[in-house]
Amino acid sequence: MKKKLAEAGILAAIFIISVIFFEVLLSRNDRDLMADIGNATLPRVYFSVEGYAVNQMNGYVEEMDVTTMHGAITPVSNNQLLMNLVSDERTVSSIDYAVYSQDGKNKLFENSIEKIADQMKLTFDDGVITSEKLLEVTLHTEEGDVYYYTRVVDPEDFQLAPCLDYIYNFHESAIAKKENAGVGKAIEPNGDMDNNSYSHVTINSDYDHVSWGELNPQIVGGERWTIQETNTNYTSVLLEYEVYCTGEENESDLYTVREFFRVRAAAGNLYLLNYDRTMEQLFDGSKNVLSNKGISLGITPPDVDYIVNEDGTIVTFVQANELWNYNSETNEMALVFSFRDAENADVRNKVTDHEIQILGMDKNGNTTFSVTGYMNRGSHEGRVGMVIYYYDIVTNSTTEKAFVPSGKFPEIAKTQFADMAYYSTKQDYLYMVLDGTLYEIDVENNLEDVVVENLEDGQYVTSASGKWIAYQTGETLEDSTEVAVKNLYNGEEYTVQSEAEECMIPLGFVNDDFVCGYAKKTEVGQMISGEKAVPMHLVEIRNSKNEVIKTCEAGEDVVLGVSISDGMITLHLGKKSGNAYAFTSDDYIANNDEKEQSNITVESYSTELKELQQRITFGDGLKSKTAKVLKPKQVLQKNPVTSEFREENMDGRFYVYGLGSLRGIYKNAGYAIREADKVSGVVVDSERKYVWERGNWASSYMISGQDALVSAMTEKLKSGEPGLEVVNDISDGNGLEMTGCNTEEMYYMISKGTPVIAVRESVSPLILVGYDQSNSVLTFVDTENGSQRTASREQIDQMMLNNGSVFIGYLPVME
Repeated sequence: MKKKLAEAGILAAIFIISVIFFEVLLSRNDRDLMADIGNATLPRVYFSVEGYAVNQMNGYVEEMDVTTMHGAITPVSNNQLLMNLVSDERTVSSIDYAVYSQDGKNKLFENSIEKIADQMKLTFDDGVITSEKLLEVTLHTEEGDVYYYTRVVDPEDFQLAPCLDYIYNFHESAIAKKENAGVGKAIEPNGDMDNNSYSHVTINSDYDHVSWGELNPQIVGGERWTIQETNTNYTSVLLEYEVYCTGEENESDLYTVREFFRVRAAAGNLYLLNYDRTMEQLFDGSKNVLSNKGISLGITPPDVDYIVNEDGTIVTFVQANELWNYNSETNEMALVFSFRDAENADVRNKVTDHEIQILGMDKNGNTTFSVTGYMNRGSHEGRVGMVIYYYDIVTNSTTEKAFVPSGKFPEIAKTQFADMAYYSTKQDYLYMVLDGTLYEIDVENNLEDVVVENLEDGQYVTSASGKWIAYQTGETLEDSTEVAVKNLYNGEEYTVQSEAEECMIPLGFVNDDFVCGYAKKTEVGQMISGEKAVPMHLVEIRNSKNEVIKTCEAGEDVVLGVSISDGMITLHLGKKSGNAYAFTSDDYIANNDEKEQSNITVESYSTELKELQQRITFGDGLKSKTAKVLKPKQVLQKNPVTSEFREENMDGRFYVYGLGSLRGIYKNAGYAIREADKVSGVVVDSERKYVWERGNWASSYMISGQDALVSAMTEKLKSGEPGLEVVNDISDGNGLEMTGCNTEEMYYMISKGTPVIAVRESVSPLILVGYDQSNSVLTFVDTENGSQRTASREQIDQMMLNNGSVFIGYLPVME
């Protein structure tokens, strides 16, 4: 018996020693593969304008597509610009700078600087910057060239200095609760704001919220000023900064803030046109954030991006551009990813030109996510693109799975990749849809395949999660009788077919349900504006098993388009008016298929000091009020996958900028204008031509010297030629279809000297040629008889309602 016990003891000892040996070996290997993300190294460049430090620019380690670089705009006075340089870790040997035309196609000027200093003067020849242009600055360093981009303009008539001073005084007065800048008089409180949250404050909020209530904000690190737009009518500026505010669970809380101003200077007076401030609490797992109810996120927007495992024990969430993971079983909180560094206040780490998106989580809590946009630091520092990461909850490590670079402006790349990329954790495949081609990348084996190509606009749709794609198998939109629906998570697919005389149209997804339409090929025609129309008589919703769960027949009307948002399907109905189709009204389909609910949810709650806040609530509650905080290391792959794609052709797209950021990319000018009007923003096309700017038009305007042009347009419209064809003929194909807009939104185009066609139902079109904004009176030519008449803005809007308000214009020629 003793001998057996001795043998057992020896075996146990051998086992324990073996386990310890292998753990040490594996741990050492892991340490060899693990690393911090690293510090930012690229030089900082910004400008001095009217006594203010403005427009700190991102540094890029490769030349970018200049046609997409619609970032800050920097005023150049007297052909000179003061540029500031903070080189930090890199030594700059020389600097080149060049001015390009607004569309980026022509280099107009170039110069060099050999004597490097902290502040240098860039000089330009007379006549180079008479209108908006693009400036590229190249720093030459031993480690390689670094590129910086900004728009430039001559602000001679812009009243820039008083606008900047007004913004500074307003900002300081609001922070200090002082009325030096007339904050109370400038704002316009109304019932549109609930005034119960500090997360989003606008010009329509009350004085107490604009002046921060009792939060007692203390700015740390200073403000970063970015001039977004400046012209003769207004100047827009974005301030970004961090503040410590009085806390409740903690002595103080740290927030990131974006504060946007749009100001007009006229006749010696200054007017606040727009004010929009957002703040988001920086989550700190080491502080008092846990309670018996869940995880307190504090003041943050309600649309928290989060994911939960099957057991409802682990949650991963995004807050203030950081990714966190909490395991309630082990009571561990991990900061999975952040470009910020709590131990390093480097301003370069705080640049927010990137976006974190959660892609998936398995039952064990391992999370796949993407970081898209500008890479502040790390192995891809100074590049734009999308990185796919995998967080292993057991080893507390993050591994890069793939990197897809882009040469476009970071905000454009963020928008593009959000709609066109999906990573399958089940297959270890990355899917990309670029320029009508669906790519499938086997990440494990670094193999790339093309699933389908040559898809046109309207021939394919993707789900909001990116998990599903549906695409026509035919050559064109109007002749395809089959749609393939593919589940990118597991690779499975099914097909939906129509009758031979019909075409099958993919319309979108509601969760996992596919929405499709049927149209008779013989009824395909055009809208009254001249655009193609594919009128559908039936819309179906099919579940993931390809079973029809709901149908909607158009009846006497036809469905001319569909939009999907938050589970609601909007059918844009229309009818035939003569030989063309026109919009009439909308109908709605609510999908009753609800997502499976978890015991972990996000809910709102309020307190007296901080008011509306968000909390990740655990249905079963939490036992501990403190968690062990982990900071995962990044696993360095020897050969990480880098997929180089031909970037999508963005011709014909319209970009909406407002409130200090890119608000969206659209294929229809009218929709883009309507969205820009909501945020008092601007619309530019794929060549950076201004299509529309809110408020940047004269108080009154009458087109003159174009009688022959207007007469020619009148004759063509009178003969029945569609309005879009008419303007395309006279503008070299630059026609803009602006259905759904209102008459006031046409002022911008008229003020640029371009007539606008207003298409009425069953009545001759009008040609708008002038307006008196003060009295809201427009001048137009009635194409029925060529007479010139006037009507109020409200009267013309009323005339246009019956056919969906169809306006057609064209872009003015770029200087």
